[in-house]
Amino acid sequence: MQRRTAIALICGVAAVAAAVIYAGAGAVLQAVASLHLSGLLLLVLLHVPAVVMMGLGWWFASGDDPPATPLRFLWARFVRDAAGELLPFLQLGGVVFGLRALGRGRTLLIGAVSASIDGVVELTAKLPYVLAALLAIFLFARQSFGALLERMARAISARWPAMLGLDEGGGDFEVRECFERILRQRARLWWAFTLHLCCWFFGAAEMWVTFWLLGADLSLAQALAIDGTVVALRTFGWVVPGAAGVQEASYMLVAALFAIPPAVGLAASFARRGRDLVLGIGTFGIAALGDADVGLLTLTMPKRQRPRAR
Repeated sequence: MQRRTAIALICGVAAVAAAVIYAGAGAVLQAVASLHLSGLLLLVLLHVPAVVMMGLGWWFASGDDPPATPLRFLWARFVRDAAGELLPFLQLGGVVFGLRALGRGRTLLIGAVSASIDGVVELTAKLPYVLAALLAIFLFARQSFGALLERMARAISARWPAMLGLDEGGGDFEVRECFERILRQRARLWWAFTLHLCCWFFGAAEMWVTFWLLGADLSLAQALAIDGTVVALRTFGWVVPGAAGVQEASYMLVAALFAIPPAVGLAASFARRGRDLVLGIGTFGIAALGDADVGLLTLTMPKRQRPRAR
């Protein structure tokens, strides 16, 4: 599994390099430089409410007797996302670190079950967002799509003339019980779904700010179209650590529909990675200094050197 992951990562990095060469290294560097440090910090701060909503969604998905406070769930979600971004080689590493930040014992059990339920709720909330984005893409870029489809149809017709005819026109029981109990809390699951859905649409606002900082003039609806489509395309890149290459190609392809230069689309992708990197390093730094329950050193040290639990 690690070998396949390493190969996927190498291919992703190669795709990023190819994208930079295609867009022009100088143009990409100039676009990224136009963001400035203040712009990057603004994107970081703007993303914090989204993570807070995801943390609250997880708390709602933990049933009517949550094992931890909402604040603890928020912190666990920050750790979960930080580990997922900074440690892409670890399979499910983000979830493991997030659960460790949540607690131990019963808290860990309910946290694990609720995390799986929350993941399904989050994915379900993504679907209407992606559909809205695809609709927006169709409305705003229908001429580009029409031209693209026409070229594809004519190419097919030229190769296979008869095809289109254009010329003519805990224990297993405890886990199951916990799972069933949480699923019975319909109201809380709907709240989790609503928060995740709001979080996805909030991503459109983040996208608009990102392109605004890079000098691209977009409407919020156009930003929704770009972000939602990138989210959909990036979902298929889960096999590549950090969706390396997949994310960059998605930004460039979708931005091109709105006549945004490839360098700016690529810079927007790099801005997103920079935002996640800053948040991840900041979260891990806080955890290392002030949150012993995260157990970062415990998870990475050899077993004989692990400190005894308090």
